[in-house]
Amino acid sequence: MTNESLSIWDFIDGFSENVSMGFEARWGQIKPDLFKKHIHEVVGGLLARQATLTIELARAPMSWNPNVAPLILRAMVDVLITFAWILEDTEDRTKKYLDYGLGQEKLFIEFLEEELRDNPEPDEVERLTEFLEYKRMWLNSQLAEWATIVNVGSWSGISTRDMAKEIDRDSLYKFAYVPYSGAAHSMWQHISVHNIAPCRNPLHNGHLVPKIIEYPISPFFIYSAAKYLSQAYEIFDEKFEIHLDEGIKLPLDYFFDCPLFSDMPEESLV
Repeated sequence: MTNESLSIWDFIDGFSENVSMGFEARWGQIKPDLFKKHIHEVVGGLLARQATLTIELARAPMSWNPNVAPLILRAMVDVLITFAWILEDTEDRTKKYLDYGLGQEKLFIEFLEEELRDNPEPDEVERLTEFLEYKRMWLNSQLAEWATIVNVGSWSGISTRDMAKEIDRDSLYKFAYVPYSGAAHSMWQHISVHNIAPCRNPLHNGHLVPKIIEYPISPFFIYSAAKYLSQAYEIFDEKFEIHLDEGIKLPLDYFFDCPLFSDMPEESLV
């Protein structure tokens, strides 16, 4: 197809299919060890999460802007660091990751119980009780509630920055995790650029005023998602010795093979 005949929705459909095919083809080559099933559950879940976030961002082109896309990209960078770090020691680190998540769920259940006990809203008691029972049932299906340990620290025992250093992805932390965190947490370094503008009155001492800024969609953000997913796929392929048919491209290759973006130099997007 030429640039004239290819629409953005054609790209989105094809790109989303490429992401799904890449995931299914990779996972189809995995033979889980049922005696260590937590390894494949965690690894597979994280890889599926990364693919899902990529597809969801791709299917919402109006979010390809600095207001919304960084919220998803920050999550994707977090997944990538976690995923790569876990694959360095899957047996121990998948267990830590899983146990921490279950502990957080137990803590949430305790919050629900406290709310029901101390601040019961008459109109909400039945709904909250049902929700509590559902949460408790799910937790016990994973691990007995009484045996679940709550850890209020870092699940890995180290900071995200240290995790990134250990897997030689310090630059990913510095140049993606940190700036995207400003957007995710609505910090001043993001707000002052994207939600503040100079006052037009020259007598107002150059003060800043809040402003809703609308941005055009930018392919940079879907490029970034394709890059983070491609890196996760490559890490997975190396760890589990995955070999795919040549017809299944990495999402980043699919992006640049699209006529809509083929003229965009890759180095300008780093």
